[in-house]
Amino acid sequence: MSHTFLTYFVPWPRQDFKGSYVPTIYNNYTNQYIELTKKQHKKLSDDFDTDYVFVDDLEYCFDLFTKYDLPRFGPNDLFNIKFLLMEEHFKLYDTITYIDFDVVQIGTPNQSQIADLKSQICSIRYTDPMPGYLIHNNVSKLCDIFNIKNTSPIWQNNNGVFTFDKEIWNKLDYINTLKEIYSVIDDQFASELCDESLFNFIRIYKDVEVTKLDDHFNQFARHKDEYENIDKTVFQMIHFSKDTGKEVLKDLLFNPLSVLY
Repeated sequence: MSHTFLTYFVPWPRQDFKGSYVPTIYNNYTNQYIELTKKQHKKLSDDFDTDYVFVDDLEYCFDLFTKYDLPRFGPNDLFNIKFLLMEEHFKLYDTITYIDFDVVQIGTPNQSQIADLKSQICSIRYTDPMPGYLIHNNVSKLCDIFNIKNTSPIWQNNNGVFTFDKEIWNKLDYINTLKEIYSVIDDQFASELCDESLFNFIRIYKDVEVTKLDDHFNQFARHKDEYENIDKTVFQMIHFSKDTGKEVLKDLLFNPLSVLY
């Protein structure tokens, strides 16, 4: 069974963000920063004895929207790229672990952890439901629009790391389902839907069981205090999310004495 890690970083046009937080994050990146992160991801793939696919071709990514006839809605386009890339690369691989560009490992995985991650068929990190918050509200609204009597918990998922196999991907029919959703809802709601809300709804809509990914494969470091509380004596795939997390990652990458080296 073939497996790969998949990630991307593209120089996204600033005018397409429409006020989202992403430009602040992207402004933190430099070419040296990008190369250092790619180097860390290559080490991760070597440790897992698997492939590593890094995509940085903006025109190629733009062309995927046309190829799959997927509508574009400003800032969400950047997040939908990961799923277009999954569609493309499932032509080459049986299992894909997507990792955000701000996910970097410390330590070395043991054989049990390697086998665990590579054997997953549909696995993502999630926490308990949070009624009244964005993901819960969005998914509930989509269930109402599609007349789904949902009995599954609408948990808080994070799409920074997830593993799908080809069979599950085909069952989700992800790109066509995205298109179906966009054809029913208005443009305003479409532009507000984050990728976590969309995945959470699609797995309910398609009745796909999702396994909870172990925390050490997507260990949150959203700010300095959260990073400092992480156990750095064991293998972790640390997710430096949000602009505050990326400031921590930048400091670590440019310090040759940091735990990343």
